[in-house]
Amino acid sequence: MVDPLSLAAITAAVSAAAGALGTEAGTRSWAVLTRLGRRALGRADDPEPEPDAEPGPEPSGRPDDTAVSQLAAVVYARAVQDAAFAAELRAWMRESEAARGAGGGVTVTNVVKGNARVENLIQANEVTWHSGR
Repeated sequence: MVDPLSLAAITAAVSAAAGALGTEAGTRSWAVLTRLGRRALGRADDPEPEPDAEPGPEPSGRPDDTAVSQLAAVVYARAVQDAAFAAELRAWMRESEAARGAGGGVTVTNVVKGNARVENLIQANEVTWHSGR
């Protein structure tokens, strides 16, 4: 069994939260996680940045892999040193996983039957089209 507070488990949870940013549950989960990250860095008292001013996410809105890894490392390091913080992080991980499993998560089943032309097949969970207009 993987320790729920191992760096790998935390990185997976942070990555899942980042990947769910397009959902309401994912946005709430990410907000809690970023507050934990600010506390881990000792910046909990800093005013919250405006959403448009906050660096990190790619234009898609999802933080890149480097940002995910850095945030995971920061909260992991704090959790190792601070039992109360570790308990809050565990609670966030449970709540985040439950929210993803209760409709905030992603379950996609793609089935190809009949005379589908697989060379033109697109399988996806969510597709957003921006026409540029």
